[in-house]
Amino acid sequence: MNTFDDILAAYTRQVQLPWATDIAPAERIWLVWYEKALQRRFTGRIGEFEHATLKAGHGWRHINLSKWFGQWIAQHEFFDALVEQPKELRGLLPDIEDAVIAELQQALKACSPNDVLAVDGCGALFGVARVSTLISRIADAVPGRLVIGFPGKHSGGVYRLLDARDGWNYHAIPIPPDSAL
Repeated sequence: MNTFDDILAAYTRQVQLPWATDIAPAERIWLVWYEKALQRRFTGRIGEFEHATLKAGHGWRHINLSKWFGQWIAQHEFFDALVEQPKELRGLLPDIEDAVIAELQQALKACSPNDVLAVDGCGALFGVARVSTLISRIADAVPGRLVIGFPGKHSGGVYRLLDARDGWNYHAIPIPPDSAL
């Protein structure tokens, strides 16, 4: 198991590499994966990732999605009815996904090709939105780099959020890389 310091060191090495501009969208996505037990440490020390990014000469923006769903559903016009009949939430899953994507796209519009947009708290979306779908729908809009904090597993290009779902194969840059296993 990688420690937080191992993960931060791997990210620091990655962010210090020269950035090519003529790369595929998937190569602009960096998935910082870690054991789910490290989630609070990752969130609490996200400033160290920001420091490494700024020190490498890049801009930094950050979105924490851990409270996003609660805030979104609390403002929904059918909130009271959903509290009474939570199974009806399934019908809103496409709306939830679209709303998260719209927020991420808005944040990406404020980024330059030299910026990192760090997204934390993806585990809080478990059951309401798939990280794989979010990434695939916004990858083309990433001007610099999109860093996803990913509590789960990575092996051989397959990612598993919270170790709970079948994994998906994605060609993002894993941090730490497979060789660090």
